[in-house]
Amino acid sequence: MSALAKFIPHWQLYPASEFSNFTAHWDALNQELYQSHPLLDSRFVQALLHHFGNPQVVLVVYPENAVQKGNFLFVQSKNALIWTTFLPTQAQIAPLLCGNPQALQRVLADLPGSAVSFDILCQDPHYSFPAHALAHATTLIHATTINIDLQGNFEDYWQQRSKNLQQNIKRYFNRLKKHQLNYRLNVVSKPDELSLALDRYGELEIKSWKGRAGTAIHSENVQGQFYGAVMSSFAASEQAEIVELYLDDQLAASRINILNKDMLVILKTTYSEPLAHLSPGRLLLYLLIKREFSLKRVNSIEFYTSATPEQISWSSGQRNIEHRTTYQSAKVKLLHNGLKRIKASFNH
Repeated sequence: MSALAKFIPHWQLYPASEFSNFTAHWDALNQELYQSHPLLDSRFVQALLHHFGNPQVVLVVYPENAVQKGNFLFVQSKNALIWTTFLPTQAQIAPLLCGNPQALQRVLADLPGSAVSFDILCQDPHYSFPAHALAHATTLIHATTINIDLQGNFEDYWQQRSKNLQQNIKRYFNRLKKHQLNYRLNVVSKPDELSLALDRYGELEIKSWKGRAGTAIHSENVQGQFYGAVMSSFAASEQAEIVELYLDDQLAASRINILNKDMLVILKTTYSEPLAHLSPGRLLLYLLIKREFSLKRVNSIEFYTSATPEQISWSSGQRNIEHRTTYQSAKVKLLHNGLKRIKASFNH
């Protein structure tokens, strides 16, 4: 029996390893709901599961029908009473697709054990179901992310930035002239070249604070292998690139991007710490934005970061990434919130 033939009007649970049986329907729903958001693309999700998944991760499916779209969630048990979405740190938003949010209220009854609440983590309100669709729910702001709208031209966008930002970037370019340094942008998108560019990216990170903290990516660790898999799979459809800034012949900064026809998503960024006084990361961002305005290939640049005030100064839009929790009943919600207040009072 095929995976799709198993659909009945209840949530169905599968090992996450069976996701390959559902990728065609997953991608079709992602296209219908969110114009094939890159972070919800099955290739990105497959890489997350392969490199950061565990046997406890469950694929939970609610079937589509002639009236309602379907739902796909990846969940895992937090404890005997609480379930949560699968969210490794490399996922800026939790991988789930929900065309029928009303059915989320029924998922607690179909999960194993005695689940009383379900944490739906890191939801982008522009690319998720409406929060008000959940009954007995709470919403917590996790982070503020930013984007740049690429409609119009670069000159108008730049004139709308703060005078402080404009003057800083001008000063950085003047500093290059003072040191007699030439700059150039190198965009790598060919599949056979991306792995080398990713190695160069890793070499910068290893020499940075991330290397000292043990969080830098390189070809021998799981993070590097994850990004290698993502870039390889997206490069096959010309949806991956690494943009590098060189000062003379020295790599100064690098950004890892994936894209679709609507948006470019910046996955990671790094720079050479010995060149920090030249602000190569900001110079690369300026040149990248200018390039995207000229290419007119996407409508926005999405950062998916916990934005600082300095990062917000570059943006034309901001929105909050949300954690949402739905409870079995209003009584459970009231009890849980009461216990949280008591715990908070003891912590003070």
